[in-house]
Amino acid sequence: MTRSTFSGLFPRPSVAIPASLMVRSLIWALGLAAGLAVALAALQIPAWAAPAHGVALGGAPKYPPGFRHFDYANPVAPKGGRLTLSSPINFDTLNPYTLKGRGAPMIGLVFETLTEHSLDEPFSEYGLVAEAIDTAPDGRSVTFHLNPKARFSDGHPITAADVVFSLNVLRSEEASPLYRYYYADIDKAVALGKNKVRFDFRQPNRELAMITGQLPVLPRHIYEGKDFGRDFSRRAIGSGAYTVSSFEFGKQIVYTRNPDHWGRGLGVNTGRHNFDTLRVLIYRDPVAELEGFKSGEFDFLSVNNSKVWAKNMDGPQWDKGWVVKETLKHSNVAGMQGFVFNTRRPIFRQRQVRRALAMAMDFEWSNRNLFYGQYTALDSYFDNSELAASGRPSPAELKLLEPLRADLPPEVFTAPMGQKTGKPLSSRQRLRAAKKLLNEAGWHVKDGVLTEQKSGLRLQFTVTLVQPAFERITEPFINNLRRLGVRAEMKVVDSSVYERLLRGFDFDMVVGSMGQSQSPGNEQRDYWHSASAKQPGSRNWAGIANPAVDALVDALIAAPDRATLVNATRALDRALWFGDYVVPHWFIDSHRVTYWNRLGKPKQPPLYYLPLTYLEYWWIDPAKDAQLKAAGGG
Repeated sequence: MTRSTFSGLFPRPSVAIPASLMVRSLIWALGLAAGLAVALAALQIPAWAAPAHGVALGGAPKYPPGFRHFDYANPVAPKGGRLTLSSPINFDTLNPYTLKGRGAPMIGLVFETLTEHSLDEPFSEYGLVAEAIDTAPDGRSVTFHLNPKARFSDGHPITAADVVFSLNVLRSEEASPLYRYYYADIDKAVALGKNKVRFDFRQPNRELAMITGQLPVLPRHIYEGKDFGRDFSRRAIGSGAYTVSSFEFGKQIVYTRNPDHWGRGLGVNTGRHNFDTLRVLIYRDPVAELEGFKSGEFDFLSVNNSKVWAKNMDGPQWDKGWVVKETLKHSNVAGMQGFVFNTRRPIFRQRQVRRALAMAMDFEWSNRNLFYGQYTALDSYFDNSELAASGRPSPAELKLLEPLRADLPPEVFTAPMGQKTGKPLSSRQRLRAAKKLLNEAGWHVKDGVLTEQKSGLRLQFTVTLVQPAFERITEPFINNLRRLGVRAEMKVVDSSVYERLLRGFDFDMVVGSMGQSQSPGNEQRDYWHSASAKQPGSRNWAGIANPAVDALVDALIAAPDRATLVNATRALDRALWFGDYVVPHWFIDSHRVTYWNRLGKPKQPPLYYLPLTYLEYWWIDPAKDAQLKAAGGG
């Protein structure tokens, strides 16, 4: 799982966000089980001769000890200036780790973790607060040697006691349940001295040493002995490169780069954190946000709306070269975005019904008429990667699937994956096939509404949206549903209401974005495992509680090598796809961004990133800034 301070802006559901960036994004924006036992020898965990500067999944880290900077960083990037960004999400707390309230955008700038992720490797972690990592040969523990120079922003040194406290408080009932799932395989943390801490694992886990390194380190002397969820709504103290200098709930937050930041000379930070000041403005209305950008109220905008990108990215600002419009290619796993069925609702408990309703979504029509041909239909929960299942199951996948046959749809074993198999069906063909499925499941039109004959249930529900821009996308889907006799409607709610509904699973259908990384692992429990289905605040929005899915998640987490991981992920992909838990949407393999032409950036972006993640390595270009101001655009 990667971490990104800039990805603290809430990921808008019009694009699937990689899970490698999602954990921190979700934590910072929202204020936010064990795996299978395997033979130790099969884990192939390297027995380090000495504590290492970094660790990688399935091999050696790309960057050697003492490396100067990441390849996607400019080591001579100028420091200074102010970057202003926007967020559509309001906030009411500076504590990003609790469910009580909505965390401030980019609040992750204030906090640091034991290690830092590389954005051009599938899963590698390098020392940050911890200068060295010692993984036990048997895979049962990992020891971190803290950098003796590491300090919180108030000057207190970071100690092993702070690390132990951080694990304990983040796994408590006071914090987001995300951490309890993510760190479920950690038994305990033990301080072995002032600057040395060991984490003991309940069982070996191929990625747990790296996951443990992603633990945010909180100052015990600040947070201990107080109400973690209530007492820190207006205070945030960490060891990060920035501190909170001012804020107004619902309006803005301003961060100032700490000139005494202890880690500014580390290789993982070289060429990074270049802006003296970072300001985030809150825009609840996307139209006002776009107009604010055009008038120069903020500097950078990631565009996730195809119509806005095709129709509204023009005007004198672009014509004069004051503003740049650019697509940035990436290699992110697409993940899954779609209309999510809440299977806790009786009307959605039949898989056949969910499949029929999904057939009312005509992607080809939408892409042609609404999206300007910019998207590709999702065929998998792990599209745009080798992790995606294709065709029919391989022998390696069947080895995992066969023991679970009783709890899996028969199509898992017989049907090819995806929507692109064969010629796309017309809307009429899709609706005819959907009607047949519904009739076979015992649903027939009565008094103008599809009704289940046995129970008398009427097939009517609400699609809850947080983005008004999604109304034009949802409307054709609802119109097709009405032709089947389904009484569906949509409503747009405020972001704070939306989050409350999500956390309590109080909805019929929502637009969900389930991002994925190049190396899926423990976070899958939070998405699909039965243990998370009834846990408020989890991301198991669909309410999936299937023992076969549980077993496949456990197999994925326990995979000892890349080949085994790929096969386990593909098997899970099939179980989810043919479980019909969502109405699949679409993806795009590039980021659409526009920004005022005062910003400089490295020549090449990393492989796996969000636009705001890449912004960590941008800077104010003095020459461009002067030229823009001279032309009247500054």
